[in-house]
Amino acid sequence: MSLQLQIDQQLKEAMKKKELEKISTLRLLKSAINYAAIQKSQKELTDQEIIGVISKEIKKREESILEYTKANRTDLAEKEKMEVAILKEFLPEAMSEEEMEALVKKVIEETQAKDRKEMGMVMKTVIARAGGRADGKKLQELVKKYLG
Repeated sequence: MSLQLQIDQQLKEAMKKKELEKISTLRLLKSAINYAAIQKSQKELTDQEIIGVISKEIKKREESILEYTKANRTDLAEKEKMEVAILKEFLPEAMSEEEMEALVKKVIEETQAKDRKEMGMVMKTVIARAGGRADGKKLQELVKKYLG
């Protein structure tokens, strides 16, 4: 089942159960997906593109959580944390640290990158192969580590 169908299914179930937080979050997600499709002039996004949209939405909420925590607004921070948990249900299982290291080493070996000047090429390949299963910052740290 495609990710789009899973989201629609979850939304229907949440509406039947009257889970207001989940309904709100899933509607926002569907809106973000539709907006991304319009931006790309496509009718529907692939699962990989939807994962990218979900990751961006999670990142936005994590940044909001930090700001709300700094401003001592724990009520709003908790709401954002709940939304993050709902959104994470649709992401594939995250890569372990070992898997990320192995991927970075393999790509560096394949591309024959020698120094940080070639970091962009390595990052592009690593992120594509990770397929939304790894944090970009962590991958960047590992690439920097192995490229010196």
